[in-house]
Amino acid sequence: MGEKKTILIVDDDRWNLITAQKLLIEEYKVVGVNSGKQAFKYLEKYTPDLILLDIFMPEIGGFEVMKILQEHEQWCKIPVIFLTADKKTESEAEGFEMGAHDFITKPFDPRIMLNRIRRTIELEGYRQNLQQRLEEKTREVELVMIQAITTVANTIDAKDDYTKGHSIRVAHYSEALARKLGWSEEEVQNIHYIALLHDIGKIGVPDSVLNKPFKLTNIEFELIKNHTIMGAEILKDIKMFKDVNVGAKYHHERYDGKGYPNGLKGEEIPLVARIIGIVDSYDAMTSNRVYRKRLQDEVVKAELLKGRGTQFDPELIDKFMELLEEGNLQENIPEEDMVMPIFNSDKIYGGITKEESGLDTKMDYLTGLLGREQGEKEIEESLRNGSGCVMMIDLDNFRQLNEKFGHLAGDYVLKLTADVLKEVSEKDIVCRMGGDEFLYYAEGIKDKNEAVDKAEQILSVFADKKKEIEILQDISLSIGISLFGIDGGDFTELVRKADKALYHVKQAEGKTCYSFYQSTDMLKTLEQSKADLNRLVGMVENRESYEGAFQIDYAEFGRVYDFVVHFSQRNNQEVQLILFTLYSADGSDIRLEQMEHAMQCMEQAIVKSLRGVDVGTRYSSSQFLVVLMGTGKSDIRIVTDRIVQNYFKLYGKRDITLSYDIADLHNTEM
Repeated sequence: MGEKKTILIVDDDRWNLITAQKLLIEEYKVVGVNSGKQAFKYLEKYTPDLILLDIFMPEIGGFEVMKILQEHEQWCKIPVIFLTADKKTESEAEGFEMGAHDFITKPFDPRIMLNRIRRTIELEGYRQNLQQRLEEKTREVELVMIQAITTVANTIDAKDDYTKGHSIRVAHYSEALARKLGWSEEEVQNIHYIALLHDIGKIGVPDSVLNKPFKLTNIEFELIKNHTIMGAEILKDIKMFKDVNVGAKYHHERYDGKGYPNGLKGEEIPLVARIIGIVDSYDAMTSNRVYRKRLQDEVVKAELLKGRGTQFDPELIDKFMELLEEGNLQENIPEEDMVMPIFNSDKIYGGITKEESGLDTKMDYLTGLLGREQGEKEIEESLRNGSGCVMMIDLDNFRQLNEKFGHLAGDYVLKLTADVLKEVSEKDIVCRMGGDEFLYYAEGIKDKNEAVDKAEQILSVFADKKKEIEILQDISLSIGISLFGIDGGDFTELVRKADKALYHVKQAEGKTCYSFYQSTDMLKTLEQSKADLNRLVGMVENRESYEGAFQIDYAEFGRVYDFVVHFSQRNNQEVQLILFTLYSADGSDIRLEQMEHAMQCMEQAIVKSLRGVDVGTRYSSSQFLVVLMGTGKSDIRIVTDRIVQNYFKLYGKRDITLSYDIADLHNTEM
């Protein structure tokens, strides 16, 4: 049998102490005191397993004793049972509110008293056991987290051939400076891990940029700078270490306000970031880099002092210089700190299913959005309510970004886009369809005006994000829209039509735009415009006369037509023809004065966008022909985008939209 549990009885009635002791002595070790003061003296030396506490005592009553117990760091953990002859429910309620485990009424019933004491001690034993197990599990989780953090830090450093061990060294230097400042051990350990992850955002910077041996371009430098924002985004949801994302985001801010990403000044910069900024610069100067050798110690010290009050916090740099002078900066990092594998090889098992791996297959692992299958399921369920809008969203220029900056940068852009879509509305359903396409569903939207508002809200939030993050500058969104009840009544049909609308946006209307699914009549109109342009090209190349072929009254057209024919005969320069066509965005009829106003806006947009050598003329009541002289195919997109943007600026509405078709006089293929 184990050692007896100790019970402390606090009661001013000697007879109650004797009675209780007789009842409990066989099973427990019993200590009796007759006042609260004596109880506190005992507790200063010993810790009982249970306290039996009388409520009504002279000098210090039971409730007052209980209040003092609850305010003490150690005593508050001891279970308390109140002893009372008062059978009022108010007393019991007050006792339980103060933290009592139970009540025993006087005079004592031996069976009830023993049962309640046994149950309380047994439950407390369970609680302590669970607490111990929880603490052990917490330590295990912390160990895995620490190992994972160290592995991530080593992985980031390994991307740069010249900075292996950089994050580990910065963590140790930060720890040393924090101790110099008199921080608590808990605060010292916290900044250690914050510093370990300060460069995690570099995981999205291409290796070719990190290891480039000569001057970076402006775009490459902006990509390097953006690792602070990217790092903060990656770390923002980690709660184990306080301010872990702060170190990543602000360690390149300067004390004079000339740093990045936010240009914070002085003590606006979080203290942990000011510390990491100093030791990060120190390690950079004392390490071999891709563009230079390690600097001499005296040069390093001079550079640090030079940055006092401009780049660095003057008080912190003084403390750091003291560390250097004292020789207390530990530069020889223990080898075991450099590599800490997350898993032991004997604990890695093969043949693990998705369910066993713990991965939630309902979610897209990269963006945190719903996966395609789950997204489709939830949208189909929502469509049963009878109204809604389906949007197919695609990232323009995404392939070029991947080719230029690498797939990690592309992944980061996908994550940012997902964040934008989630930010627009928590109620809407968003899923990643694959690649750079997303499906967005807004329930309750019943007409095109509401759908337009939603599309423009998405574009507006994305535009705000572009202002913050440099890597998004060449990325834009195209959105294809279909409406429940107008374009179909089931999920498959709505997605198919939204996809067709998206194709039309990307092919005809330029970038950063949206369009609804087009009716058969409108699509027929667009096909006719292609046929018109093909016919014109054929006539020019075959030197046919336009007279009689085109029943139009625009005298200017004849002069332009003759000019194109003669120019193509005399010159070997490329000649590109672009035919712009206006049409109703929603398929409704357009009044004559509306179309004429839109044509005037398009004409002004074209005049504003063309060079002096280019020409243009009306081709029909809803079409305008542009002739580009000596313009390569690679430059046409710039011209058309400029014209489309100028048109919508001048026209100011979206009820009459436009498409365009392009032809090379020496290549009639559209």
